[in-house]
Order: sequence, then structure tokens, then C-alpha cells
Amino acid sequence: MAALVFKMGALLLKQMAKPLGSRFEKWAMNHPVARRYVISAAQVVHRWEVYITRGAEGKSGKAFVGAMTEEKSVELASKMASEGFVFAVGILIVTFEYDRTRRKEIEKKKKEEQERTAILDQASRERERLRIENQEQQEMIGQLLQRVDRLEAAIQEAQQRRTKQSMWGGFLGPRGL
Repeated sequence: MAALVFKMGALLLKQMAKPLGSRFEKWAMNHPVARRYVISAAQVVHRWEVYITRGAEGKSGKAFVGAMTEEKSVELASKMASEGFVFAVGILIVTFEYDRTRRKEIEKKKKEEQERTAILDQASRERERLRIENQEQQEMIGQLLQRVDRLEAAIQEAQQRRTKQSMWGGFLGPRGL
């Protein structure tokens, strides 16, 4: 639900960026200090544009780039202020989305690690329980083997007593009676 609210808010902010950009543009053009900085930035952008255009056309060498007229500078500066604001809003939205996703991934990895640790702990406890159970079973098997040995010895002894013959050919022996 929070992700939906965040995305709707980001979409609303993105839609509001253009009208807010035009308001920012008007403010920048009416504020004397901001206007001076924006116009000087527009002059720099104009110089870069001329150099890039000359380079793309294959012209080399230095060229004189004259200052733009006040009207063109104001026009370019206002475009730059508006588009710069919209761009900044876009960067802000992407940054928040990236940070939110990164935190979500960290949380997911932490949860997976906890689950893995819990599974390993449970497997270790189960292994110990099986070891103890195996040891108990081995002791029981040892006791059973001792009882079987005693029973076999008793059976052999009984059989030997039965098969023993007396001096009268077994007439008076255990089988004869």
C-alpha cells in the first residue's frame, strides 16, 4: 500500500513539475540576482552550443562567439530555468525510488539471511537429536546383543544337558524320563 501511495505521489509531483517550472521561471526572471545568474548561464550554454555545432560540422580552429542579445538570453534562460526545474524534479523522484528500492532489497536480504540462519540452526539441532537417538539405539542394540548371547549360552547349556547320556544309554538320563 505504501508503494502505491509513493508512486501516486511521484506521479502527481511529476505532473505538477511543468506548471511549477513555469512559476519558477517567472520567479527567476523577476528576481534580480537569480536573473543575472540565469542569463550568464544562458550565455555559457550558447557558447557550448556554438562549439558543439562547429565540431559537428567539422570546422576546427578558434571562433569568436559573441554574446547573445538580451532578449534571446532571457528566452534561453527562461527555458533553462523551467527545464532545469523539471529535470531536478525527475532526478529527485528517481533518487527516492532508487533509495526506497535499495532499502527494500537490504531488508529482503536480511530477512533471507535470518531464515537461512534459522534453517541451519534447526538442522544443527536435528542433527544433534539424531546423534543422541543413534547413540541410545546403539546402547539398546548392545544390551539386546548381550541378552541374545546369554540366551544362546543358556540354550546351548540346556541342549548339552539334554544330549548328555548317562551310563545306561540314556535310560535314566534327562531324555529317558
